Amino acid sequence: MLMYVNYFDRYVKTEHEKPTIGILLCKEKDDSIVELTLPENSNIYASAYNLYLPDKNLLQQKLIEWTQEFEENQHMYNETIK
Repeated sequence: MLMYVNYFDRYVKTEHEKPTIGILLCKEKDDSIVELTLPENSNIYASAYNLYLPDKNLLQQKLIEWTQEFEENQHMYNETIK
C-alpha cells in the first residue's frame, strides 16, 4: 500500500494538500482487515482531534456494519429499478 500512497503524493496530490495516508478496509467472507500506512517520516494532519484513536477491533466491527448496510441498500436499490 505504501507504493500507492507514494505514487499519489508524487503524481496526484496538489501542493496545498497534506501528505497522503493509506487506510485499507477489507471484508472478505468472515474476516475483516484494517491496516494503515504513511509515507516515510510523515505526520498525520487532522481537522479534528480525538484523545484516543479507535482500535483495530472497533474498525473491523464498523467495517462489518458498513458492509451490511451497503449490501442492504444495494438490494433495496436493485429491487427498486426492476
